[in-house]
Amino acid sequence: MAARESKSPFGFRIEPARPGDEEDISRLIHALAEYERAPRDCVATPSKVRTQMFGERPVAYGFLARVGNKVVGMAVYYLSFSTWLTKPGLYLEDLFVLPEYRKHGIGGALLETLAKVCVENDYGRMEWACLEWNELAKTQYRKIGAKPMEEWRTWRMTGDAIRDLAERGEAKKPKAKRKPEVSDDADLIVVYTDGGCRPNPGIGGWAAVLVHGDRVKELSGGEMVSTNNRMELLAAINALEALKKTCRVEMHTDSQYVKNGITQWIHGWKKKKWMAKSNEPVKNDDLWKRLDKAVERHDVRWNWVRGHSGEKYNERCDELCAQEIEKLSSGGR
Repeated sequence: MAARESKSPFGFRIEPARPGDEEDISRLIHALAEYERAPRDCVATPSKVRTQMFGERPVAYGFLARVGNKVVGMAVYYLSFSTWLTKPGLYLEDLFVLPEYRKHGIGGALLETLAKVCVENDYGRMEWACLEWNELAKTQYRKIGAKPMEEWRTWRMTGDAIRDLAERGEAKKPKAKRKPEVSDDADLIVVYTDGGCRPNPGIGGWAAVLVHGDRVKELSGGEMVSTNNRMELLAAINALEALKKTCRVEMHTDSQYVKNGITQWIHGWKKKKWMAKSNEPVKNDDLWKRLDKAVERHDVRWNWVRGHSGEKYNERCDELCAQEIEKLSSGGR
């Protein structure tokens, strides 16, 4: 919005607040705090003003009144929202003019400028608060058509009260088990897993390949009667249980069932005491509980890989699974 010139003896201008105005805005905020008899509550600094009004994500905006090169007044506002009107609104946080420059139309000009912002942007409301003892301000506000919201009383929380309320909500939550601290220099273990049955259900095999630097370790096993999902779970479980100390783990599985289960679904299952949405016990809950316990010891990142896509260690897991199934099928073990 362009600057507005006045016909006042002061020759004031109304201009949008811009980067570089931080010192003047901070100075006026402290002057306002003095006027409202609460200087100790004001902690504004130019740096804070710069961050909140001219940073990457500004949350407040403003217009300044200038007489020559001197900033003598300000209107600082932010956007609100009316659910009933379903429109944004403008909330005037502070309107202030230095005492020696009052009664020359500066305050009114700042309000008119904000009204134009509302009209140009189709805002539904323009609102502000006024101290009860400030009769001069209330008289001026009534003259321009503003009405006090007598049936409404503003409520406010600050500082410790907000923190106490936030912590009260946290205190009601069941305390989650603390995961072990895993430093950035902890061993990184890359794990590939696979599992399957022939047929499904039927004879099953599972396998895992653990890679630590140049070292590669292979694990595998099987069951005479199982399912694809149980074998996939056992592959991940046995891989994690084989780690003797807390590690950073990059886990690769070609089972969406395992990945989604441990990263998403398990939270709801635990909240419902291992009951599914159908109000029936979660399938394979014995293995999910075992996997959940194994995961607690490590910092695990879960990755899904497409099966039979040529990934070296995933293909090796598939071979080991097939060997385990073949052994059990031929009466081995």
